[in-house]
Amino acid sequence: MPRVFISYETTTGLRFAKHLQKALNKHKISSFVAEENIDLGKAPPQEIQSNLEECTFFVLIVTVTALKSEEVKSEFIRARELGKTILPCIREGLEDYVEEEFKEIRDYQYSTFESKEDLANNIVETILKAEIKRNRDSLIRLKKTVTRKDIVDYLLGDLISTRDEIYFWLTEPDVDPNEQYVFRTPISVIEEEKQKELRKIKEDIIAHGFTPIE
Repeated sequence: MPRVFISYETTTGLRFAKHLQKALNKHKISSFVAEENIDLGKAPPQEIQSNLEECTFFVLIVTVTALKSEEVKSEFIRARELGKTILPCIREGLEDYVEEEFKEIRDYQYSTFESKEDLANNIVETILKAEIKRNRDSLIRLKKTVTRKDIVDYLLGDLISTRDEIYFWLTEPDVDPNEQYVFRTPISVIEEEKQKELRKIKEDIIAHGFTPIE
């Protein structure tokens, strides 16, 4: 499953998309570029749609020709319908033109780029920061007491995906709704996993030039 779906117009955007994919790979962030990830000829629409539906981040590389591409527009509309995190990147000098011709872009905080390196740096930094925040949120949830009543109040799917080791008994009858859930995994294993995540978060923070608060 790709974390990042990269949308572009082939004649002007493919080289940017390829370079971005290489940069993401260095950080072990999976991505989808149609010309790179699908063999031979035009990419089957169903495979493109499948990868779009599975991604978390939708990167839109906006060049002049991208605005005239029906495929790019269609991918953007679908990503918006699916509620994906949309990261538009506009080639420098096109901002006013894009805002006029593609008014939907105003709904998102976009970045500009002059070179393929600019584009890759902007996107990798944005995604890593989002990943760090997601890891922090996961750790916070692990530390909190979770009750059956809490699950009704929050997004069940999101809570379940926080940790594979957490099991929720939702169908047992005659149970106190305030009963706390328990880990079936030994506490020592859970603590070790938490420490690994904390170390990874700290390494990511340091790698991006920030000083972690101890």
